[in-house]
Amino acid sequence: MLKRFLDFLKEYWLMLVLILIVAGGGVYYIFIHPYLRVKHAPKFVKAYVVVKTNKLDYATNDFLVIEEKDNPELQACIVAKKWGEDKLTYFCPSKRLKIDGKFIPENSIEQWDNFKWKEVRIFWFKIQPVMLDKYRDKPFEYSHIKYVYQFQTTWPLQWTHKLDVRDFASIYPKQNYGTMRFKIRAEIKEGIADVIEKVYSAGEEEVNENNIISDKVFKVALVPSKDYFGYITSLFNLAYVEGGIDYKKFGDKNPAYLRIAIDSPGYFTYAARLSGFKDVKLGDIPSLLKHFKVVLKGVKLNKKKGVYVDEKGKPVDIKMLKRGYIIWDGELFGVFASEGSLQGGKFGVLSDDDRVLYSNGLPVYYEKMGDHFYKNIQIGYLE
Repeated sequence: MLKRFLDFLKEYWLMLVLILIVAGGGVYYIFIHPYLRVKHAPKFVKAYVVVKTNKLDYATNDFLVIEEKDNPELQACIVAKKWGEDKLTYFCPSKRLKIDGKFIPENSIEQWDNFKWKEVRIFWFKIQPVMLDKYRDKPFEYSHIKYVYQFQTTWPLQWTHKLDVRDFASIYPKQNYGTMRFKIRAEIKEGIADVIEKVYSAGEEEVNENNIISDKVFKVALVPSKDYFGYITSLFNLAYVEGGIDYKKFGDKNPAYLRIAIDSPGYFTYAARLSGFKDVKLGDIPSLLKHFKVVLKGVKLNKKKGVYVDEKGKPVDIKMLKRGYIIWDGELFGVFASEGSLQGGKFGVLSDDDRVLYSNGLPVYYEKMGDHFYKNIQIGYLE
């Protein structure tokens, strides 16, 4: 019997070895590997939201004003300790990282390995400052602000997402321009319900004793262009203060600079400062008008025809205007946005249906020019 068994082993030893390897591999991948993917997954320490553009070879959590054409992408970054190690590893889709103003050594940056470790689920949240209703028409104080957040239910639970800064806290039609804050929750689950690792990036709860949200909370601004018009749109989604803001009272901690809250003159004056006109005083339209170079004056609306005419009575050729030109009637202030319904080339002349960025008792938005401007209108640009 023994001899026959030994002869069998000699003849079929290779097949037996292969069977053992296959069986052992099956046992490992069915029972052991799933356990190790969880057991040996890096331990979460911190989380950040960063942004990557096609103009940068690194991702960063610095505040940036980004043009739409730069194809910005939000990325999650998780700082963790690998099994048996004390040093920190930065897990991020980008190979280079700049966090809190400093570049992370490249040998400390990795992408998460879904084969080696259990996959990470990333939950994305937007954060937006809003005025409490009872203070909406009162002079601004930081105590009047609430930082609301919203889980992005339609976003995949993944490491990256195309930058989307659309407002969620007002009834205004949504434009993908403006300033928005973001946070993430990263987690590893075992089975259906057991969360074994989780970490949040800084979010709406990160406020100081004055109710000023921390710079640790990631924010970014998306604009169509880096010019006067674009910088106005970068201020979309801030809390609007109908009762006005005494900017001098807050100094460098004023809510416009911190991109928390703003009033009607703040939109246009802060955008001018961002455009390089540093002598323009925040909230002071007269200081802005010192740079107003008039191209057309005496413009008025011919209500019967629905078009604007110049001081000689001729229709204003739309080619004389550019996006970002100022519309001023001595009282109301607007900025030319486009010819008709945000699309160019509609009539060829300035009409009551053409759009201006406008704010007077309401947040800045695209309004029909004919709803607000009628006569004694000057049109020009900043110089």
